[in-house]
Amino acid sequence: MPTDLELSALAAAKLAVRRDPAAADAVEKCRAELADQVPDGQRIAFLVGWGYLALDEPTEAWECFRAAVSYETEPHLTDRAALLAGLLAARELEAPALAGAWYRASTELIAVLDQVNFTDDLTTQLTDDLIWPDHPELRADVLPHLVTTLDARSRSLTALTLYALHHAHGDSDAAVRAAWQVVQLGHPTYLAAAWLGIAETLIKQGDNATAAKACQEALTADGQFSARLLLGLAEGPEADVQTQAGILLGVLQRDAGDLESALTTLTHAAQGDDPAALLALAQTHDLAGDAAAAQPVYAKLTEHELSEQYQEAMFNLGLHAKDRRDLPESTRWFSQYIEAGYAAHPLAAAHLGELAYWVGDKQAALHWYQYTLDHTDLPVLVEEAEQRMAELLRPSGG
Repeated sequence: MPTDLELSALAAAKLAVRRDPAAADAVEKCRAELADQVPDGQRIAFLVGWGYLALDEPTEAWECFRAAVSYETEPHLTDRAALLAGLLAARELEAPALAGAWYRASTELIAVLDQVNFTDDLTTQLTDDLIWPDHPELRADVLPHLVTTLDARSRSLTALTLYALHHAHGDSDAAVRAAWQVVQLGHPTYLAAAWLGIAETLIKQGDNATAAKACQEALTADGQFSARLLLGLAEGPEADVQTQAGILLGVLQRDAGDLESALTTLTHAAQGDDPAALLALAQTHDLAGDAAAAQPVYAKLTEHELSEQYQEAMFNLGLHAKDRRDLPESTRWFSQYIEAGYAAHPLAAAHLGELAYWVGDKQAALHWYQYTLDHTDLPVLVEEAEQRMAELLRPSGG
């Protein structure tokens, strides 16, 4: 049975659809009462949001639909509230709000979105029963008004978010279809992001050649857009799309054996000191056999202590010093790596043990080989450490 507040919210929404002068007070009163009655409030929040939508107050409507999503008591309502919140955010608000509302909804929302072609007329596609099957007098008026206000930018952002959802759920075929919708819409703000999405998906499908062409499109497309949406909705700052596309293209060129093109592409991508770009550039210099060029790039990367790439820079600087037979410098970097407890710390110790053995520092070699034995059972590392320690500890003349 509907609660009294739910019935009041339905009545208020109907007043709003009919443009009744009493509607604004009725909707606001229901919203105030909802704040004091949190349990079982999903339907009420949805109806109040619909009332605000009919009153052409999109921000208030969006807040109510987000509240309806947060209850998550009825998947049917969660999906529809999330869909409306997403459409409103695409028209009025910022991309993270759009992605956040949809991402918190149940996975059934993706099936709803898959029925929509954002390059065509939305009004005729969002059928009545997709949104609110119980009250046709609401859906027949408010939803068509909402979707007809969506411009190409909003439709592009909506389709791009659909890409992000599919990407996050691992459905690469559906993800690339959604990204192609953005390309077809052609809005410049999101073209680069869509091309990057297509490239990332094609790589997962093993089509690296076409992925490289998509990266080129992303690099030349207009619009600077955060890559956050395209990376599983990760928290924190992300590189812009062009930087991401440059990194991806450079790695594809490197993997294809075209080191000259890869170095050109990655040098450009690393101009903004993005850690991922710096690491890819340094590694490519290493692959080309140019340790002198890689060295300052790794050193630059060590300025980014909070990045995921920081530990790889330290490890590789330790390797470079080892190659030069520079025990103090190698110890500087490998010991920092070891003290930080990064995953390959036994291997770092084994490298130091080997270098100390090469340059004749018996005590350092014993120290680092013993550390290796104490922290790993990997046969290749254990065998070398045991053999070298036995040799170093063997009595003279024995």
